[in-house]
Amino acid sequence: MAYLGTGRKHDLINLATELGLQVTEGLKVVELKQLITSAESYDEEFTKNLFKSIIDERMAVAAEKEAERLAVAAEKEAERQFELEKSRIEAGVSRNMTHANSSQEVTDQAKFDLSRILPKFNPKEDEIGLYLTMFERQLKFVNIPETNWIPYLIGSLPSEINQMIVKENEEDSKDYAKVKEMLLKRYRLTADRFRQLFVQHRKSAEITWKDYTFELKSYFEGWTTELNISTFEELKELIIADQIKRRTPPEFKE
Repeated sequence: MAYLGTGRKHDLINLATELGLQVTEGLKVVELKQLITSAESYDEEFTKNLFKSIIDERMAVAAEKEAERLAVAAEKEAERQFELEKSRIEAGVSRNMTHANSSQEVTDQAKFDLSRILPKFNPKEDEIGLYLTMFERQLKFVNIPETNWIPYLIGSLPSEINQMIVKENEEDSKDYAKVKEMLLKRYRLTADRFRQLFVQHRKSAEITWKDYTFELKSYFEGWTTELNISTFEELKELIIADQIKRRTPPEFKE
């Protein structure tokens, strides 16, 4: 009967209901357990399996709701952050235009201002998909056409990656879509690495909680995308399997 202690009171109520038992209002946990185990038709193995499925379903639904909550919060924060950056950059460009002698000077100064909010990509720490998403949105917000993105991207990447881009044929190295595809293939993380980032990611003092939420959402989506998770049932199985894996003793993981 110990298995009945692995769930919550609401799980016990659902179990009793599924077994066709009459649950009166105000029953305590001990009384619910007694009601279930003293039923004439009580079958421990069947009841144990049914109880497990009830708990698993509750956890899967909770995980889905949490993922949806994170997604909504992250999207709102992303929009707010991008609007702030857009306003700052546009204000800087506007000031520069009053002192510029040519359109080239304006472009150079805008690039300089933009570089201050685009830290260089670190392949050992950063996730390339998230980095490129942030890069693209910032440039779109200041109305820089995609045909001009490559110089900005080059300025945001370490020299070893730039050398790899240069080795491509001249036309491809000027095509942002093709360069992006190459970078995603070369630096895209594995599903297991996305899972590790999602589980282990901690908020730093430099970012807001909403920024942190956006990063978690990105890692979660990367994890599920790499595994081709597209249905609730697949998501449920993934989360349950991950919970089992994390709680399995090391000697049984081989």
